[in-house]
Order: sequence, then C-alpha cells, then structure tokens
Amino acid sequence: MTNAIQTAIAANLAALSERLTEAAALAKEAQEAMEQGKQNLAIGTVLDFEKRLPETQALFAAAMALHRGNN
Repeated sequence: MTNAIQTAIAANLAALSERLTEAAALAKEAQEAMEQGKQNLAIGTVLDFEKRLPETQALFAAAMALHRGNN
C-alpha cells in the first residue's frame, strides 16, 4: 500500500527523471554542435541549465527530505 509520502517521493522522482532526460538530450545536442565547430549554438543550447539545474536539485532534495522524514 502506498501512502502520501511515497506518492510524493514518486512524483518528485518522476519529475526529476523527466528533467534529467531533457538535460541529457540538450547536452548531447550541445556536444554535437561543438563537434561541428558551432560553439555559440552549443552554449546557447545548454544556457537554460542555469535554471534547470537548481530545479533538479530541488526535486532531489525534496525526495530525500520526504524519505528521511518518513523513517
């Protein structure tokens, strides 16, 4: 049986997984752009990481806090 804490942890981890998958795809695009000598495109592709990385850290921290508070 799943309780509210487990549901919240699962939701945070699902959102974290989605954001990390998106970030990995963008990083791959940036890498490919660099391989083609397109530095501006590469950096522009990952520029949004300044916003994404804190969001992923917050999702991770929330899942961990829920887990620790549940034990």
